[in-house]
Amino acid sequence: MRSFFGIPAHPLLVHLPAVLLPLAAIGVVVMVIRPAWHRRYRWAVLAIGFVGALGAILAAQAGESLEEQITAKEGSAAAAGWEDHAAAGETARLFAIIFFVVLALFILIPWFIERRAASATPQALPKWVTLLLAALVLAGSAGTVVTVILAGHSGAKSVWCETNTPPNCDSGG
Repeated sequence: MRSFFGIPAHPLLVHLPAVLLPLAAIGVVVMVIRPAWHRRYRWAVLAIGFVGALGAILAAQAGESLEEQITAKEGSAAAAGWEDHAAAGETARLFAIIFFVVLALFILIPWFIERRAASATPQALPKWVTLLLAALVLAGSAGTVVTVILAGHSGAKSVWCETNTPPNCDSGG
């Protein structure tokens, strides 16, 4: 997918993971802190995480198309400027997928246990499994938020430094 109505798709699609993945991460933190809210908000958080991860995948694909257009038009000098952003975008996509898988486990395993307990012999999820799932999903949340921020920052910096020459474009800041 290269464009929407003549506008490059990548700058539009990046808003899905940039907004929804941190929102899902906040939902995870809330569900870990207040386990009673796990039942109430789990499906909403899972849906938000899914759309955010899907947005990360689509944004990365659109970014690859946009990168090809930019490098073909401007040559190898432009390619060097976009490499950091492309690498950060790939990392963000990977973390978004991992986060969604762990989030799905965090939501679905307790749900299956609850359904099984309601229909047959009651069985609670062992405490160590609950703690492991919570630790994994919190780590995935943190990693996803950090990589999405880094990808967004490098992309914004690439665009800004391409059109302007502020003092921090030469350095790593």
